[in-house]
Amino acid sequence: MKKNLLLVHLESLNVLNYRMNPELFPALREIEKQCMVFDHYYSTATSTLMAIGDLLYGGMKIYEVCDSLDFIPKEYCYSSSLFDDLKEQGYHTGIYIYFDGADHESAEKRHLAGFHNRMELIYEYSEYVNAFEQKMSGQPFALMACNYISNLSLNSYVDINSYGMDIDNWEAGYRCMDKCCEDLLRLLREKSLMDDTIIVLYGDHGDDYWGHGAHNGLTHAIEPNNLLIHTPLMIWDGIYRTEAEHDQRLIQTSDLREMITALLCGKSIENLPNRNYVISRNEYAAQPIRAESFNKAYSVTEGQYLLMVSGKGLEMYNTKMDPACQNNLLRFFVYENSILKSNEKNTETYRHHFWAFWNSREQRILRQKFYELRGVLYDKTLELYVAGGRIEKDMLDEMKFEKIAY
Repeated sequence: MKKNLLLVHLESLNVLNYRMNPELFPALREIEKQCMVFDHYYSTATSTLMAIGDLLYGGMKIYEVCDSLDFIPKEYCYSSSLFDDLKEQGYHTGIYIYFDGADHESAEKRHLAGFHNRMELIYEYSEYVNAFEQKMSGQPFALMACNYISNLSLNSYVDINSYGMDIDNWEAGYRCMDKCCEDLLRLLREKSLMDDTIIVLYGDHGDDYWGHGAHNGLTHAIEPNNLLIHTPLMIWDGIYRTEAEHDQRLIQTSDLREMITALLCGKSIENLPNRNYVISRNEYAAQPIRAESFNKAYSVTEGQYLLMVSGKGLEMYNTKMDPACQNNLLRFFVYENSILKSNEKNTETYRHHFWAFWNSREQRILRQKFYELRGVLYDKTLELYVAGGRIEKDMLDEMKFEKIAY
């Protein structure tokens, strides 16, 4: 018998908020104990629809030619989505959205769900849960749950009183999202389907509450720093564990299609390749720069260091030491003629604790890591620009690879 699939979208949730606020996520915390947990999972985009497209098509290039979320490509570089393939294999498919994210109509026109699937928008929560209950009656099923209520633009619709909150819609939105996960898992248990279902719970992006600028009020769809792209990924594969099994491999959103396909076929994902780098972005290559809101940017990480480029220049962070990406390590260097050198005049002003950290070995490691990541970031960003119908000069006009963002 084929395994079922339940793909659960964790809207606007980064790893830092998830780990720091366990009381908001009781259902997720409980299922996590029996899951494979991927500690180095990163989203390939900082907006919901970009991440969903990367996941369902298993790649980052399908919409790079779009100059906005309303643009309809004339040609597609992928012939099917994950849910198209599963539908052809006999799965009962369904992708359900609650509450309206405002971009649903354009997503349908762009075939975000696939060429033979659609994303169904549901306005009432009871009807949303009921849609899953009805679809679970036919097997095998492949269902995707997109509860957008934890998006800051939508969590004002949460009934605060039902979640015991007298202030702070931010918390109530996450509690509502967790309650949705609880309800979906309850349906599987009531129907005795847990053993026959692969459950994938993934974060699409995180939020940055204006710690890196106002961005006209935006909290995501902004530059892909660690707060935006380091999100949870948990997979229940039918194995009852006494505690979570943590996997340290580097995984990105576009890898999930291959991982899900392998699990549904009864294969182990242990043999899937472990990538060396994750690339992320906040706009498609064809989109214009809007510096006050969507400051177009690209980043690369190998799990510890993150290098980002934008129209402002280059930024580099140690995400273990600085998970919020507050200290651009390149501020202690000068970058001229493609050579990174220590800024002696700048560092002379720092004393005491700083000198214990800033020794010649640390500087050498940072320089080596910078050159490594810059090379990868340059090549991968160029690939996306070419996929978007643009050339290297366009990239260099927009992305300041020769400048440090101070």
